[in-house]
Amino acid sequence: MSIFRGITWRIMIPVMLIGIFQAAFQSFSTVLADIAKVFPDQSPTLIQSILTIPSLVTIPVSLLVGILASYVTKKNLVLFALSSMFLGGVLPLAIHSSVYALIVSSVLIGIGQGFLITIASAILAEHFDGVARGTTMGLKQAASGVGQAALTILTGYLCVLAWYKAYYVYFLVLPIIVLTAIFLPKGKLDVKLVGKGVGASGFRSVFTPSLIYMCILFFLLGMLEFAFYTNIAMSMTSKGLGDASAIGVATAFNNITTILIGLVLGYILRAFRKYTMALAMLIIGVSYFILAFAQNLTAVSIGGLVFGIGAGIQMPAALYYIIESVSKTACSLAISISMALVSLGVSMSPIIINAIAQCFGKVDGTSGLFVAGAIYIILLVVEAVREAVFNKNSAIGVSNNKEMKGMSS
Repeated sequence: MSIFRGITWRIMIPVMLIGIFQAAFQSFSTVLADIAKVFPDQSPTLIQSILTIPSLVTIPVSLLVGILASYVTKKNLVLFALSSMFLGGVLPLAIHSSVYALIVSSVLIGIGQGFLITIASAILAEHFDGVARGTTMGLKQAASGVGQAALTILTGYLCVLAWYKAYYVYFLVLPIIVLTAIFLPKGKLDVKLVGKGVGASGFRSVFTPSLIYMCILFFLLGMLEFAFYTNIAMSMTSKGLGDASAIGVATAFNNITTILIGLVLGYILRAFRKYTMALAMLIIGVSYFILAFAQNLTAVSIGGLVFGIGAGIQMPAALYYIIESVSKTACSLAISISMALVSLGVSMSPIIINAIAQCFGKVDGTSGLFVAGAIYIILLVVEAVREAVFNKNSAIGVSNNKEMKGMSS
């Protein structure tokens, strides 16, 4: 049976389009140099903050949207997010003589991104089950990867005309708003944590033992996966394996593979079921060891390819696991908490990884990769034992209710 058979495309297409813009501002990295030339009196830190502010705003906003989903329908939250991104995108077109207008623009875009990162996955959790849910997570990831690549090219061309014209890409948000308004169902309100008559049941429905475990795991996975980006260039340079262009070629396999894996994630979930996350950990762990011991550019390219496979499985599968750990009406808050912990793990990645590496000797890119790989293998054992012993009736990768009953009997 095809993994795409249970997908309702009138819901999936708007969500895939939303996925394109949930991280679209990363494509504006090519514009920063031109902005710095226009505002030579401004500090490099202020110019760089134009790109980093959306990521910073995303953390508190994603937590807020998890709470708002108990009071506002997911469709309306999406429409608000897209409207915020559109306003943020067109502001520099109207006011491009002030760097502070760009800061305000980044804040508005960050608010939109924070909403979309949480709500897009929560919509999929509400409308799809089993393998179809995992498949839609993969498709959203693939759409986001393709969209980001396309937007990077488009902003580059528009920037040639004038730096601020790169923001014209945000006019593409308008048709997404229209399609969302027409096709996306309103959705159900999530469970309330507090309120009259709620008591402790609201907290219990969200903070399940499985979610607590997954939140700890999310922090560690964010920390370990980001070790690739913070250590690969340093490791290659220290070994004399190439300059920035060679590093770009070697790591490009990661982005391409992640997109391709997203398209077939449903088949992977069907095959490995509750051990899918353990599979991702094994693959990424092995990739780090390949990269740590690499002595030529070919080995680094292979390591980057293997990492891309593991990361392509881990990112959407981790969200799938979070969604399966709570009821449908608690998904938004569960996703928002877990994504905040991923961001925290990413922020602390260099500090923790280097501190551990220092205990064993020299701190450099290669030792960082080795430490991250070793921790991944430890987590692999923990995750495999948990699934085999404590999560015997997991619904991960199960296609339908009949299959679930067969597992329980």
